[in-house]
Amino acid sequence: MVNDLRVSALAACRAALRPLVRLLLKHGVMHREFVELSKDVYVDVARSDYGLRGRPTNVSRTALLTGLDRKEVGRIRRRLDQADRGPKEPGGERKQDRIARLVSGWYQDPAYLRQDGTPMMLPLEGPAPSYESLVKRYAGDVPGITILRELERTGAVKVHNDSAVEVLRRNYRLDKVDPEALARAGSVLADLGHTVAHNLYRDETEQSRFEARASNLRIPREAMPAYRELVYRESQAFLEKVDAWLTAHEAVDGDAEPAQRVGLGVYWIQSDNVTGEQS
Repeated sequence: MVNDLRVSALAACRAALRPLVRLLLKHGVMHREFVELSKDVYVDVARSDYGLRGRPTNVSRTALLTGLDRKEVGRIRRRLDQADRGPKEPGGERKQDRIARLVSGWYQDPAYLRQDGTPMMLPLEGPAPSYESLVKRYAGDVPGITILRELERTGAVKVHNDSAVEVLRRNYRLDKVDPEALARAGSVLADLGHTVAHNLYRDETEQSRFEARASNLRIPREAMPAYRELVYRESQAFLEKVDAWLTAHEAVDGDAEPAQRVGLGVYWIQSDNVTGEQS
């Protein structure tokens, strides 16, 4: 049974790695660099998730769990500790969450809506309602100019005469391959992976996290436009409902109860190969 699970775990890893390796090869990341990266992750997970009595895993136990020798584990731990102590830049994931939150506020906050419920065109500076005030209310410490450039670059907003800004779409997304898009891709894959792992290994006191999919092996090419229209329409409407609920239940500054990041993701499924099999 243990060997069967080990084989299944390796098969699952192989399947999960294919899109990741495709991403790495597209950007010139060689096998050796990936091996070094995997060592870092092995040590990091082993020391944080497999400690005894609530303490981080020591070097000897980390070496036993990962198969790395103690000297290598020590070297990697020192490197990870040094990285943890280094100067912290605003994280890509945090910035993306703040940008999405700002756009959501622009579409939901009555202070930034016209009488018909559509988002106002905002002056860049000045008291509310303005883009400057929107940033202060929804984006925290992420600089407003940074967010504006990102929204403009991805086509989510349009700046008029360097004095006013118009929002063009509610869903902030990155479709182009650049550093921000790659950071978001890692965040999306990590979110999905954490949910799958939680459901596999949660204890009896923990609830499962929703994870489901609908797929079919026999969808003809001519049905794809209708499928696309359905998915984008219904998924966007549902995510807007979730977004509104999250906004309504958001913690306010000064709340004693701890808060955490929660949300929901929806993703498209499509195989790389097209078959011509008929029943």
